[in-house]
Amino acid sequence: MARRGKDLIEFRIEDSSPVVRAMDRLAVAHDGWVNLEPQVRPEDEPPPRAGLTTLLAGPVHDVPVCTWVAGKLTRHGVQPDSIGVQHAGGSRVLGRLASAGLALPEGWRLVQDHPRRGLVVTPAPDAPRQAVLTWILEAGAVLSAVRLTGEWLAQVHLPLEEGGGPKPGEL
Repeated sequence: MARRGKDLIEFRIEDSSPVVRAMDRLAVAHDGWVNLEPQVRPEDEPPPRAGLTTLLAGPVHDVPVCTWVAGKLTRHGVQPDSIGVQHAGGSRVLGRLASAGLALPEGWRLVQDHPRRGLVVTPAPDAPRQAVLTWILEAGAVLSAVRLTGEWLAQVHLPLEEGGGPKPGEL
């Protein structure tokens, strides 16, 4: 049975080149994704939510979780990469991002802007991965309900081993 490995990369926005290299490898394999989690100082951690509101409201991401997904190879060709941000920013955050100088670049397409399911965007096919990564990290920082340290953790979910992609630890 095929298994999916995972690599962890600690980085800062100023030096995200190891994450871009991982994205490049996943894009070539047309398989895998990267979850990006900002680091928060312990004193800035949001309090845990409990009770009926948690059950009814669903997950709330005071600390955003950003994701980049490699475009799959299908019988119709290569699907576009996608990016997403789970956040606590409420509804219509795309306007809030634009006000912060993060309007969607030309050729990018909004897929979803929902207060509970998050923001999902398809970058232009020719968008450089460094620019895509920078945009999503900056969007995560804008949409964070707490102060971030500037340090991030990338969880790189590698292609399935049967797919001929990189094996765990090769990134």
